[in-house]
Amino acid sequence: MPFLTTGLASLLSGGLWGSGFLGGLGIGGAATAASGLGLGGALLRIGASLLINTAVNALQAGRGQTAQDYKRELPAPTTAPAYRFVYGETRATGTPVGTPVRGPLIWGCWILNSRPSYLPDFTLYLDERAVTLTGDAFDFEGSGSDYGGAIASNAPFDNWAHCWIGRGDQTTPPRWFREQAPWAEGADEELWKATDGWQGRTVIWIAFNAGPNETRQERWPNTPPIVEVEGKFSLVWDPRDEEQDGDDPSTWTWSDNHALICLDAVRQHPVRAYQVGSLHLQSFIDGAETCDESVGLNAGGSEARYRAAGTMLFDTGEFEDHVLPLFASGAADIIRIGGKLGYAAGEYRAPTITVTDFLQGGIEETDLAPEDELTNTLRVTYLSPDRGYETADLQPWEIPGALTEDGGIPSVKDLPLSYCPSATQAMRVRKIAGGRLRRQGRLSGVLPPEAFDLVGGATVTIAAGHAAFADLDGVYEIESINPALDPLGQDGEVAMRLPVKLVRHSADIYDWDPATDEEAVVDEPYDGTRSAVQMPGTITATTGAAANLDSGGTITPRILYEFDPSGSSGVEYYEWQMRTTTGGSWGEQSGLIPADVRNGSDDVFVYVPGVAAVAQDFRVRTITPNGKSDFRVLENQTAIVSIDLDLPTNGKASETDPGTIAVSFRLPNDPDVRGLEIFAGPTSDPEDAAALDDPVYAAQNTVIALEENGLGSGVTRYYFARSRGDFSSASAFTAAVSATTA
Repeated sequence: MPFLTTGLASLLSGGLWGSGFLGGLGIGGAATAASGLGLGGALLRIGASLLINTAVNALQAGRGQTAQDYKRELPAPTTAPAYRFVYGETRATGTPVGTPVRGPLIWGCWILNSRPSYLPDFTLYLDERAVTLTGDAFDFEGSGSDYGGAIASNAPFDNWAHCWIGRGDQTTPPRWFREQAPWAEGADEELWKATDGWQGRTVIWIAFNAGPNETRQERWPNTPPIVEVEGKFSLVWDPRDEEQDGDDPSTWTWSDNHALICLDAVRQHPVRAYQVGSLHLQSFIDGAETCDESVGLNAGGSEARYRAAGTMLFDTGEFEDHVLPLFASGAADIIRIGGKLGYAAGEYRAPTITVTDFLQGGIEETDLAPEDELTNTLRVTYLSPDRGYETADLQPWEIPGALTEDGGIPSVKDLPLSYCPSATQAMRVRKIAGGRLRRQGRLSGVLPPEAFDLVGGATVTIAAGHAAFADLDGVYEIESINPALDPLGQDGEVAMRLPVKLVRHSADIYDWDPATDEEAVVDEPYDGTRSAVQMPGTITATTGAAANLDSGGTITPRILYEFDPSGSSGVEYYEWQMRTTTGGSWGEQSGLIPADVRNGSDDVFVYVPGVAAVAQDFRVRTITPNGKSDFRVLENQTAIVSIDLDLPTNGKASETDPGTIAVSFRLPNDPDVRGLEIFAGPTSDPEDAAALDDPVYAAQNTVIALEENGLGSGVTRYYFARSRGDFSSASAFTAAVSATTA
């Protein structure tokens, strides 16, 4: 009884107790009636349960910060480094906690993870370039003149970087730091004490040597360098393993299981940690089993169903801002059961209860989803291992059938899967999120006591058994349920009622066929070769209304290009060029962006005019007094213009001569409408119709009339019209008007 207190449970008597955990989501049962509670006419609520749709929250939050943002912000020196948890196998960006300089050497320490890490091995990256290491980076002491650690052995770093990794169990800095860069009161107080070990934190110490001046810019384009470490980080508790103790981190193991990482995030949250007694632990255990299941890949082989990886920062935001994106990255939802927090895995849960009756007034039906949740196209981002664990984009994905249902008007929203380390997992999560977002049938009512075991996220079959309600029959998911005891009469007896909100559900949402559902993902291999000047960062493009220039009825199609600033110092400008993708040449448009032109995310940006539906390529390079970088290129971007047009009005159709039907429609009074098209067909479905003629362009409120000739006797024809505007825009079709020949 996760949410019933002992006192309340002792009061409930003579009831029928539920059978336990229902499909992974149940409350273990409770009494269906009680007597002698002395409620005095008041209603006693005994525990609510609801489902928090993390995909909806992610859509409303928008893209938020990306891995690229963290990579830019975390290396900044600060006296208060951001508290962070690094989960799964990923690349962690270090924050310097001390980088004193003595002669040609930087004696630096970077915090990677605000807790101990597994890290059986690792790869070091300096300014995004992999470093080959020789030696034992976990040996802090060495022997004699050998100070342990690992030394860089590949160009351009060879012998100019010496590092040590502390996995959290270290108590002091490396011996070389203590002996060669020791703290001294009044003289070298910025250097290292024996107590500066950062125990309990995962850190890396590096001694950088500037090296020869002629190659210094290539070797160290940033001072100090941007330090990143790739490997397996935080240890998490797996309650399925009897050898592990939830209160003893020394017994925990590394895992990238999505449910276990979600469990860790809510238990270890530095501000609002949940104790085990406040968690629906069994839902996390069952969720971990689901996450471990294998899912086939189109290329062969398989992957775990749901994994998680990435860096969670706690310097800004609230509990929900931290954990909801994590849950969403594995298609999981948060459930609350009588005050306890649980995990609803991204899987279909079959109904175990069939409801045939609703109490107190029957059913209230709401067909439509909330407007702020409605979308028909998703833009999904995920964490790409093949791109150095930076944020990558899947192709914009139209939810099957949704665009047609919405009248052909795109509604595009971003779904950031910040902790999803797999493109194919991101595709599966995208399909699930899209299917759940488009669920339209919603019911509310009061269930009988037999449904007491149901909780948020569980499913139920509705079988009203009456022809008038046949359309409501089917499978529904519980969005919220609020068990309560209601007084009956004056003798102290009570009855249980279960106010509930339901949404129509289907197993089809979770179906997955790798052969047809996977999309191709192309990851260009990263080239770490550096010239003296670094290229700008990864380019992103924004199209549509957010980029176009709308000046009082005139729309200029544009594309907004944004990119991270170059890591080089002394940047003066960024030179950009554009070409038409097909048959174009670089320089069709070009310009210079001053280095200090930044947006609110500290990205460099430029708006480039485009032609609607014509693809263009964009490239940009860094210009400094010392030279120019190579170009970074983004190809095949298309300006998009979507105009919402009113429908034509006053449709009329009649036979004027034998075998000839005249049809007319009036253009709406919409300044964006330029003309209309009239379609004719044999049925009332516009999908079966064809255009009678080319679009007719005229002023607003003009009546446009056409004729259809050569029709036989007794032929019924249906006519539709739609408005046309600039940039090939079109409205939805009108309702049909019809006429039948004599």
